[in-house]
Amino acid sequence: MLPKENLSIKDLIKQAGEEQELQYGTGEARLRIDLRIDDIDLWKSHSAKHPGYSNLLLACENNGGELSETNLTWVVGAAIRSAQVEGTAQAKYLLKSLGVSEQLVNLASEHCPGLGGAAIWAFHLERHGWLTATPVGS
Repeated sequence: MLPKENLSIKDLIKQAGEEQELQYGTGEARLRIDLRIDDIDLWKSHSAKHPGYSNLLLACENNGGELSETNLTWVVGAAIRSAQVEGTAQAKYLLKSLGVSEQLVNLASEHCPGLGGAAIWAFHLERHGWLTATPVGS
């Protein structure tokens, strides 16, 4: 396996193969990287409709007020919010402030190449508590 610094979205897609997803962690603390082209395209479409420089797209409970006043949630019915962070540490801090457990945040920082940098990642929580990350672009 390539070091995470060298991984790209294409590498992740290749690694996932026909499953079109990668999973890390155990039990309830599971990170799912969604690599389905249709899902990536949906996030890209949202990003294109809301231009501006951001490297995180977040499915939140509401779209009003400060980002820190909401929580990450599942996609259906969610308010998609954008954020710009500088580096992995800020990305981790933001995800924690949105109610994501430290264990899931650590999995995301370990397995989402470019998190908090040039890569754009979309996040939502599944109803059963898994964190889903979708690479949108770079």
